[in-house]
Amino acid sequence: MPLAPDIDTVQFGAILKTALDAVVVMREDGTVAGWNDVAARTFGWTFAEVKGRRMSELIIPERYRQAHEDGLARLLATGEGRVLDRHIDIEAIHRSGRELPVELSITRATEFGEPVFLGFLRDISERREHERRQAMLVAELNHRVKNLLGVVGAVAHQTARSSASLDAFTPAFTGRLESLGRAHEILTAATWDRAPLRPLAEAVLGSFIGTGDACATVIGLEVTLSPRQFLSVSMILHELTTNALKYGALASPEGRVALRWEIERERLTLSWRETGPGPVAAPAREGFGSRMIALNVRHDLRGTAESRWLPAGLEFILAFALD
Repeated sequence: MPLAPDIDTVQFGAILKTALDAVVVMREDGTVAGWNDVAARTFGWTFAEVKGRRMSELIIPERYRQAHEDGLARLLATGEGRVLDRHIDIEAIHRSGRELPVELSITRATEFGEPVFLGFLRDISERREHERRQAMLVAELNHRVKNLLGVVGAVAHQTARSSASLDAFTPAFTGRLESLGRAHEILTAATWDRAPLRPLAEAVLGSFIGTGDACATVIGLEVTLSPRQFLSVSMILHELTTNALKYGALASPEGRVALRWEIERERLTLSWRETGPGPVAAPAREGFGSRMIALNVRHDLRGTAESRWLPAGLEFILAFALD
């Protein structure tokens, strides 16, 4: 660690040379007397460039400089310092002008020649970023839990309203919860970042994928969806599968379901086509499943959806812009 000539470099410099933190040495007149290699890497100044300059002009942000000078004058006059021998978190300034958070401790030393102040500084940018991310994740988790509870409550209420009996309510409600559960498992595996559509489609259609009676196919490019869009698409696919099992292609041994999607200009178009059960007609009344699909399309996906009742079966087209 470079030191000014009048400081005992043998006794003092050899000790501080091995310090893991940035170490700066300041004389009582506020000028720099020492500066180790870690300080040079942290703040961008070499010792040759800072030697003899005022500390307040180098690494102390302008808004703190007057307080620094006043505190130094008070300390020399009264012997009392508010920041001596304490650990504080504060901002320092790099040579480039950017600020960085540091953990600072200052102590006074008189046994190495002239009296000096030793400042030990540790860059805590990574710790601050970790704390910020933790706070963000906790807030995001709270938000998602509240949203999920709201969705579960709405599904329970609307399923109950549209069910003729408890026996009819139970499988419908359980199926919708299981669909949400599958979607959450995939999102959790993706750490609630973007999650792939294909595993979701395969999880919803399950054993129907492949050959044989009432089978389904899934065709589409690899694409990932944001958590909001992913949950919405999972609920839509669940409703389509449930309806196909009750009234459509998957209720007939000859039935087929083809699920495919494509992407053009950051917009995803998903097609669900049922064939095999014969002519179908639009339902006489709109059930909760249809209303839920419409709400998801309009509010969460901000897209469009169209159901076409064709002689061979149902075709459902969903389109929305990727987040």
